[in-house]
Amino acid sequence: MKQITAVAILIFVIGLIYLTLPTPALPDLRDSGRSDEEGDTWQHPDQKGFYSNLTRSEVLQNIESQSQLKIFGFTIPSYRLNYPPEEAFAKVRDQTKSNYLEEIVYPLRNSTFVNGWEPKKAPENANVDPKEITEISLHGVAYDAKITLRPVDSAVWARLFIWTLLFPTSQLVYLSFKKSLS
Repeated sequence: MKQITAVAILIFVIGLIYLTLPTPALPDLRDSGRSDEEGDTWQHPDQKGFYSNLTRSEVLQNIESQSQLKIFGFTIPSYRLNYPPEEAFAKVRDQTKSNYLEEIVYPLRNSTFVNGWEPKKAPENANVDPKEITEISLHGVAYDAKITLRPVDSAVWARLFIWTLLFPTSQLVYLSFKKSLS
């Protein structure tokens, strides 16, 4: 029983460290032009928009590598959730065009929504001559995609409150389960 208590305390302390690490700043996308449009600047100061020629996988790898969390030299893995592009209106912002929408998640902490709009790959442009598809550009430079990043953070006190409640709740569930089996 003492070993279980010691392991639980160790897990609790490591969790406290994980939850109180500072959240990395929203990264800039490499080899991309930073959008200076109103919706990407003063209207939504927490978000960033980029014009890029990177592929979807390159964008996601770049964002994940720049926003990694580390504890004691170990990289904490994140996971990705894939959403239908139609949800970009609700999860990123209204009037956002989208071909793909993914979320890079650090459980109990924060996440970053990555929305990509690629007009040449858009379903509504499938039957349109590629020469007739309007190019997206920034300051006269044409790009293949517009990428919008939206961070979703939680307050440190809320993280710690939920983490602290998990332990007595887990104990109660364990005792209830144990009682039901006997």
